[in-house]
Amino acid sequence: MKNALIVNGGQNSTVRDQLQSFDFIIAVDSGAEHVYKLFLKPDLIVGDLDSIEEKTLERAKKDKIEILELEENKDQTDFEIALNYIINKKCENITIIGGEYGDIDHLFGTLFSIVNLQNNEEIIWIHGNQKILFPNSSTIDIGTNKKFSILHFTDLVGLEISGAQWNLDKEDIKFGFSRLLRNKSRNQNVNISVQEGKFCLVIDS
Repeated sequence: MKNALIVNGGQNSTVRDQLQSFDFIIAVDSGAEHVYKLFLKPDLIVGDLDSIEEKTLERAKKDKIEILELEENKDQTDFEIALNYIINKKCENITIIGGEYGDIDHLFGTLFSIVNLQNNEEIIWIHGNQKILFPNSSTIDIGTNKKFSILHFTDLVGLEISGAQWNLDKEDIKFGFSRLLRNKSRNQNVNISVQEGKFCLVIDS
């Protein structure tokens, strides 16, 4: 599987023009409602079904959509289970929409689930007018003169940045320091690599 879309529940400002075509679409509970609003059709709905509207659920059943109904009391969130499902399908590129600006625990829960589960996939979370990118290569297509920040979840060892306003050459950055915020691309592609550590990029659309 090459491209998959996960539509999370909660606030969702993504419009159809922001999306490409996908091999597989998975809706997380009430995310199914936004899938239909985008004139798309989910391949799978995952969740405890506590927030999805009854009419949406009935439509999904008529469309013969596979539904994975989960227990309400569980050790993982619906989103985490959905993401793990897609990753186990060996998907190369995963796009996530929804879950914007909601409860702070849900926001960070989604972020940390991605950090924890990502293997070799490129994962993009479209979040309003920004993208949160979890890259799978050192060459990243950001676009020229785009603002971006690096959020690191660990110490970064041997960080290299080239093609940006502020470049670095094999520097170690301790976790918690804000030095990597508010950079700007000078070229279409920016090269970012580390010898050790986990990070993501927040990119202005």
